[in-house]
Amino acid sequence: MNHSFIWTDLSTFDVRTAKQFYRDCFGWRFNSVGQGYLVCSAGQHPAAGLYRMPDFFQKINMPSFWMSYIQVSNIDEIVQKAEQLGAKIEVQPQEAPGGGLVALIRDPAGAGFTCYQGDEMGGRDDGSTLGRMVWNELHVSDLAVVESFYTQLFQWEIRPTPQSDRFEIYSAEQSIAGIQVSPNEVKGDKEYWGVYFLVDSLSKAQARIERAGGQVAVEQPLGTRSAWLAYDSQGAAFYIVGNEEQTNSSDDKPTSTFKWRAILGLLLVVTAIFLEADWVWGLLFLLWVIPDIRSGVTYFFEPVERQQNPIIYWLIVSTWSVLS
Repeated sequence: MNHSFIWTDLSTFDVRTAKQFYRDCFGWRFNSVGQGYLVCSAGQHPAAGLYRMPDFFQKINMPSFWMSYIQVSNIDEIVQKAEQLGAKIEVQPQEAPGGGLVALIRDPAGAGFTCYQGDEMGGRDDGSTLGRMVWNELHVSDLAVVESFYTQLFQWEIRPTPQSDRFEIYSAEQSIAGIQVSPNEVKGDKEYWGVYFLVDSLSKAQARIERAGGQVAVEQPLGTRSAWLAYDSQGAAFYIVGNEEQTNSSDDKPTSTFKWRAILGLLLVVTAIFLEADWVWGLLFLLWVIPDIRSGVTYFFEPVERQQNPIIYWLIVSTWSVLS
């Protein structure tokens, strides 16, 4: 369907590390299509793209990120119209790996997306294949800033939902995406299009993500469905959503697994209080610092990524280290 989401890819710092992470989490296989671009497959189906972030973006401290692709029939016309509506054209129309044309556009609020003209890409799923993209959602702090932009550019219809802070996007009377209005305290200081991948079970996927060096940060529901925000081992944010019939299962509650680390931490706190053992506090701070350095993401009331907010990140990590 024209003006719908059809593809996603990851711009990452270390392709080899990213391949291992997503192989462990989603069971993806990888195939090169040239120009340093890899197609990731879930089973027999293409699921996403993967490539090394260009040096220019790394020099300006661009964080590793997942990109949403929207199919269009005339990319030059869309780019020209987007610019007239207040968008910034980050990448002018150019050839895409594997065929077709792509252009990177940043909407008036700053959320980036890629327009694609062609028929070679196609990785969004109907909800039947694990490990594939099943949804896209715009996370924005003020809908009024971008509503007119998207309705005029793509002729989308934005409809309210029973949740006061969430909206759904319709194209040709079909629901194709969502919009989540959240304050910066919840979503961070960036506006972005979130990419959602289907998993067998949220709790099992969480365990795989954490074993692979990533983190599951917080639950951010898709209406009545549960979805969790996660970060890969290099700090790229993505979402996982369970099968429809599993969404409300007790197996998919974040508290359903045995939290032995949390229990051990509580025992250490009790030990420190009753024995006045200051070294225990140092050990706890050290246990907080090491995983944060490995993952590139720390938490202090909200996630702070090393690539996105390096000064704040290192201030927090340094504080924990000094206290340790």
